[in-house]
Amino acid sequence: MPNRFFIFSSMSSSTNAPSKLRSICITALLALGFVFSASAQVLVRPEVAKSLLAAQEAIKTGQFENAIALAQQALALPGITPVEKPVIQRNLAVAAMQGKNFPLAVSTLEALLQELPEGAPLAQKLPLIETLLSASQQAQDLARVVSWGRTYLKLEGSNPSVRPVVIQTLSVLNRHEEVIQEVKEKIRLDEAAKVKTPESDYRLMAFSQRQLKDDAAYNNTLKTLLQNYPSKAYWSETIARITRKANFNARFDLDLYRLLEMTGNMEDTVEYVDMANLALNAGLPAEAARVVELAYAAGTMGKGSDAANHQKLRLQVQQRLNEDEKALPAIEKSAKDANTLASLADVYASKQKWNQSNDFYNKALAMGGLRREAETRLHAGLVLSKMGQKVEAVKMWDSVQGDATAVELAQLWKIWQAHN
Repeated sequence: MPNRFFIFSSMSSSTNAPSKLRSICITALLALGFVFSASAQVLVRPEVAKSLLAAQEAIKTGQFENAIALAQQALALPGITPVEKPVIQRNLAVAAMQGKNFPLAVSTLEALLQELPEGAPLAQKLPLIETLLSASQQAQDLARVVSWGRTYLKLEGSNPSVRPVVIQTLSVLNRHEEVIQEVKEKIRLDEAAKVKTPESDYRLMAFSQRQLKDDAAYNNTLKTLLQNYPSKAYWSETIARITRKANFNARFDLDLYRLLEMTGNMEDTVEYVDMANLALNAGLPAEAARVVELAYAAGTMGKGSDAANHQKLRLQVQQRLNEDEKALPAIEKSAKDANTLASLADVYASKQKWNQSNDFYNKALAMGGLRREAETRLHAGLVLSKMGQKVEAVKMWDSVQGDATAVELAQLWKIWQAHN
């Protein structure tokens, strides 16, 4: 089979925070900052109150640099009390956030958090940390995003945006082992809450596994993505990776092409020609003819410099098909052993005569003594699925054993059937 690309080999991660996180943080801090105008005025000296009220008015009118200067002026007044200081810092943080002076916002918010009394309620800490996370992200201070994000999670903050932001930031920092640990923890929490883990989390974990060259873990995550978020691209890579495994059985090349076809991943003329030849060599000219005619109808074959070769293949397939049609009744009449019955079942499956094929598979399996029972059970499951007997198809695929490639293909057909 032709080589196919790795989906996650060049995946990049955005460093921007989700807008939901930014809006929650800023709103929380604005509420904290403007408490002063309602009740804190009586607790501060007139000169401090004057600067703060002027700073708040400047914020309201969009004069953020002036608001910052006024808040800093208030903070520099002599004799600032423990009551006055946090009120001033809150207003300074609001002005810095609104004015996009994110480094100043970070340092101010950290100072606020450090000066909170021991045992301060989480209702005070968590909104500040959320805002600090947003400011750190906007300042591109990614190490702080991770550090404060983990602090927030340890305190059991409820903002659902924080853990994904931490995971995404770790990915940008190339801290891939930590990405994997965090995603696994998120999956555990999601399962406990009976929530479906988002596709983006699995993609970030897969990307980190690729960077760490952990093929086994990557394959497992790719299969999970296929089960939960099936896509043409995931199918393409999953199928292609099977051929790279050390225990791959090349007898199943045709089965891989069948999966490619069913998942919309037949990409070019070479694949159609290869699939047709494999079917022909397997003694299934009806399937070869179907594939060739499909390619001709799509304009994939019959054009360009290879048009003559395509026509030659088309004629060869038709000739074999005619010969087999003549020989089939005699073969069917003389079939006595399980292997011949299984071969007849394959022939009828290639003709898409599912009922006849199913009958022969059942007889072959009941008789026993099959040379390649795993392969027969794999194909019998597909026929049952085509007949609409999905439960029986799953049972048949679950009975496949003894050949690693056949077992893996059976599991992939189960995934395909579950979404079709």
